Amino acid sequence: MKRLTYFLMSALLIATLPHNGYTGTIVTDGLVSYWTFDRQDIAGGTVKDVWGENDGKIVGAPKIVGGQVGEALEFDGSDDYVDLTNLGNFGEQVGASTFEAWVKTDFKKDWTTLFKVLDQGCNMAWAIDVNRSAKAGFPLAEDIVHYYVRQKSPAGCNAIAVEIEFALSDGKWHHIVFAIVDAGKSEVAIYMDGESQEVIEGAVKDLDTFIPFVEPVYIGAANNRGKVERFFPGIIDEVRIYDRPLTADEVTRNFESKIGLSVQVAEKLPIVWATLKTGR
Repeated sequence: MKRLTYFLMSALLIATLPHNGYTGTIVTDGLVSYWTFDRQDIAGGTVKDVWGENDGKIVGAPKIVGGQVGEALEFDGSDDYVDLTNLGNFGEQVGASTFEAWVKTDFKKDWTTLFKVLDQGCNMAWAIDVNRSAKAGFPLAEDIVHYYVRQKSPAGCNAIAVEIEFALSDGKWHHIVFAIVDAGKSEVAIYMDGESQEVIEGAVKDLDTFIPFVEPVYIGAANNRGKVERFFPGIIDEVRIYDRPLTADEVTRNFESKIGLSVQVAEKLPIVWATLKTGR
């Protein structure tokens, strides 16, 4: 009878853990950099890139707080941000890419920036602005999330500038995924909390050539030609970039993952099974 009980308990563990997402790791195919913002991955003002080689530098004094997965960084909206100094070469890969993060904020007094780099002129730009619409001339536009990438071309300045209607600033955790599917056709995919979003297109011109960033990318603020502005007041967690667009199924997998890259729970499962099997 005991052996039957142990077997049933083990089967229950195996069936339950994958269902609630705790044993599901994130997608790593095409992953370029991953900043967990966990305490163990932050030391001496450096935020470790746990997948690539693009460690970030903390500016200001963001707090380490509970996150969606492990810990996260809480930015004060005044002078906090993370400087991704060594991300320059990714500028050549933005044409087919994905930016992903978990975000929590209730700030609606003005528009702000989740991440941004804008080089001199229109050589290169890549950004997400919150509560800001290009159609409204850049003033406060509640419940609008604006994404854009820009490049210099022989014909002038080309850009993909799109936005969605979404109540991001409601004080709850939200999973953001912005993917460029085909820059040559101005095709993008945007997901919020695992759900595909209707895109409101702004000024769109097909992009074909990308160059390294001259300026560093900032997370939690905007790097506007070397000037820091539009500080983000809120919590940011699990920031990842890919050199390809994630599929809908992959977005769902990352959205449901509660362990990131960790396989700790999965590794413990055989130990649990052994304990149950040999228990008396």
